Amino acid sequence: MKKTTHTSGPLGSIIMYPEKVKLSYLEGKPEKYRLHWKRATPMADEDITAYAAQMTHVPESAITLAQEALFDAITFFCVNGQSVQVPNLGTFSIQMDSSVVATAKEVGADTVKRRRLRFYPKAKLRAACRLENIRIDIDDLLRLKKENGQ
Repeated sequence: MKKTTHTSGPLGSIIMYPEKVKLSYLEGKPEKYRLHWKRATPMADEDITAYAAQMTHVPESAITLAQEALFDAITFFCVNGQSVQVPNLGTFSIQMDSSVVATAKEVGADTVKRRRLRFYPKAKLRAACRLENIRIDIDDLLRLKKENGQ
């Protein structure tokens, strides 16, 4: 299996654009702008599978089976109270918040207020996604400068 590593330069690119800040305390004051992230369309499952197949030379069908098995494992262990650590990715776990009641007799499933699946990325993933690994492309900056007479 071929392993890919990125050793220098940006790993990705995010398109951002200047956005006018609309805050009540700025009313009557000169306009202010900030950099805003132009969110991309979420990657489709098949695109991620195709990318992984291209990078590893493993058939897409095998990658799909591995993804399904990983999903099944995460689901099984999480719903049975386990935390699941996925190598190089992070940890999945179920978190529940419950109401405080006066007596132990009152504690039950009906006191659960919220259940959620938590994901805690590993340090390796957080490090790979740091700003210095991302090239920021400013979209429409020239248009904005022309509008402001610059």
